[in-house]
Amino acid sequence: MPELPPARVEEIRRLVVELTTTARRTDLTTQDTSRLLHECRTALTDLLDDRDDLVRANSEAGAELARWTGALK
Repeated sequence: MPELPPARVEEIRRLVVELTTTARRTDLTTQDTSRLLHECRTALTDLLDDRDDLVRANSEAGAELARWTGALK
């Protein structure tokens, strides 16, 4: 998965704001709650996938640098 696009990051930031304001509401329907939970799950999955990609890329870059500097043969 490529890096999260800035628009997706902004959507996730808006979701955090929505979660904060929604937590104070008492008039949510089951449909509202289900939608919000689905969006949260999708956002978490996107963020974790992006994190895994970054860790993998960092590891590969570290190994390449070690080979390039001769620290790893």
